Amino acid sequence: MSEAGANGKLAIFGGNKAVGKRPKEKWRKVTGKDIARILYSGLRDVNTISDGGGAQRQFEQKWARMVGTKYGLAMNSGTATLHSAYFAVGCRPGDEVIVPAYTFFASTTPILQTGATPVFCDIDEDTLIADPAHVERLITPRTKAICVVHVWGNPGRMDAFLDIARRHRVALIEDCSHAPGASYAGRPVGSWGDIGCFSLQGAKAVSGGECGVATTDDPVLYDRMLALGHNGRTGKQQKAGTFDALDNISFGLKYRPHVYGILLASGGLERLSRLNELRRRNYAILERELRDCSGLRPVGTYAEAERGGFLNYILKYDPGECGDWSREAFVQAAKAEGVPLNVDRYTQFGQRWGLLPDSPMFQTMDTSELGGVMGVALENFRKNPAPELPSTRKLMTRLVSLPGFADVPPEYVRDVARALRKVAEGARSVHDFREV
Repeated sequence: MSEAGANGKLAIFGGNKAVGKRPKEKWRKVTGKDIARILYSGLRDVNTISDGGGAQRQFEQKWARMVGTKYGLAMNSGTATLHSAYFAVGCRPGDEVIVPAYTFFASTTPILQTGATPVFCDIDEDTLIADPAHVERLITPRTKAICVVHVWGNPGRMDAFLDIARRHRVALIEDCSHAPGASYAGRPVGSWGDIGCFSLQGAKAVSGGECGVATTDDPVLYDRMLALGHNGRTGKQQKAGTFDALDNISFGLKYRPHVYGILLASGGLERLSRLNELRRRNYAILERELRDCSGLRPVGTYAEAERGGFLNYILKYDPGECGDWSREAFVQAAKAEGVPLNVDRYTQFGQRWGLLPDSPMFQTMDTSELGGVMGVALENFRKNPAPELPSTRKLMTRLVSLPGFADVPPEYVRDVARALRKVAEGARSVHDFREV
């Protein structure tokens, strides 16, 4: 970035852009080797693996080794792994599951399918992860499980959550959808809780297009997840022989992954350590360049934690340090500088609302004519007083997002960070965004 670009007039007011043309992202989610594997399977006329063998068994074993658990169970989505986890730990009507208010909806909506009620907890303002102290205050005799979300690849304080879960005798589930390869205190995420849930959807660090994988050390929990949605595997592949009468039948769902998705994800798993290396490098550049920028700061990470996966780089915007510009105005000015900045999507669900707890699904949607137990769960949710969420609500208008840069020049990442500093410093002296 030139000196004039860094310190001159903001581009949105007619100045020079601070960042040149965005370089092509060289990191590929699909490589020639992946295509060759899929082609070979197709040439052999193999388009499904109904018994969980072959490439699927190899993938499950490799994933479990990476996480450090005894078992891995591949599924057709991360959402399926979360539903399977809530089902396996015994969630049912009348139970409660504590889940962060700041997360993707798939951390929460599968709870409804068990009839249990989500209870939204507040987050740590620095890390955006569930606040252990608030989680413990929300525990009641109805609490069945706690779901910790390692959002944007940032590990939660798993020692604290494990202690809470054990003392209160509730299940601990990890939503690791964004965080493959992340760890806390040297231990991989997905191995701390009773069950770890990973998404392998198209945008994730390891992608099967649409896939997921659950991890556990508990053979009974494995059997229960298997029984929920894996017909063809329940007869001989249970680990504890929990259901001796199933005879290869499952409980009505089909969470089997597509073999081509597994082959694609197998390649992504082989490349994961390199991807995490690149993304950690880029995040370190952003942190270093924005260290003294009071208007915009990267999200913090606990000292014991190492990020993985990332998905996006989330930054905290402080309008008080930027002329009281709205987040939208700041994003508009950053885009004018050539920065691919956006409003954070987890604070802007839908067209008419923001945080997940404010969704019409939880507040006003009529489910009285629907089948199943979802209506019961939502009715219970609406009857209970909603917890206060001061930290989450404070951040609703303050989070912005950059892409999860991987194989791009470090100089480009540096220019992006310096351009953000330029906007923050320029905004401080322009209190009316319309001023030119």
